[in-house]
Amino acid sequence: MLPATVGGAACYVQLDTGANASFIPAGQAAGAPVDIVIGGHTVKASVPPSLKAGDECHAGTVGNGFFENGSLTLDLKNARFSYSDAAILGSDSDAAPINYVRQGNWEGGHIVVPIVMPGQARQEAMFDTGAALFTFTPLRHALYEALRGADSRPLTASSWGQDIGCEISRLTTPLRVSQYTLDSGVLGHCKMDVGIGVPLAGIVGLGGFAGQTIVIDYPSRKWKITR
Repeated sequence: MLPATVGGAACYVQLDTGANASFIPAGQAAGAPVDIVIGGHTVKASVPPSLKAGDECHAGTVGNGFFENGSLTLDLKNARFSYSDAAILGSDSDAAPINYVRQGNWEGGHIVVPIVMPGQARQEAMFDTGAALFTFTPLRHALYEALRGADSRPLTASSWGQDIGCEISRLTTPLRVSQYTLDSGVLGHCKMDVGIGVPLAGIVGLGGFAGQTIVIDYPSRKWKITR
């Protein structure tokens, strides 16, 4: 959840890099667009007419479209973030490339990164901060079965107002995502389709990056993970 100013009032929005749009209101939006300010960056969008005040104010969800002209930094260890209009990883040789996938005339895009699993060729996965519980969620059940531990159990997860049936297990198989190794956290498989126009092995969530800092440089098409 990121602090935001919505129509001049303090509020919060959910960051979901699995969403392409700049802003998705929480409920039925109405009225003229207002300024939504996050990290010094502003877009105009309509919001629900009756938002709660203070910490209970959740205006909606921001996706990649909100930040795609600059760089977003998420310091998960210290629960801080920042946004810059600059391409801050442009000359950083330690940063890893991302593929920013757009579909037709849709606003924004999706962050796609390479993933390598033991015994398999390189594939692609979508980076989704909205999947906060999971380290990795394979889209094919057979792949989940191949990677899961013996402790698999059912779980019901909420996604955009709907309850989704999932299975979860501990992640014990090291996964190579870009140049980073993820070897702990929650492995999951949910009964839902994800179509962004390119083949995907699954979704990389926030679960494997606990205590780390993630920098996404949209203009340079790079990202970087540091401890």
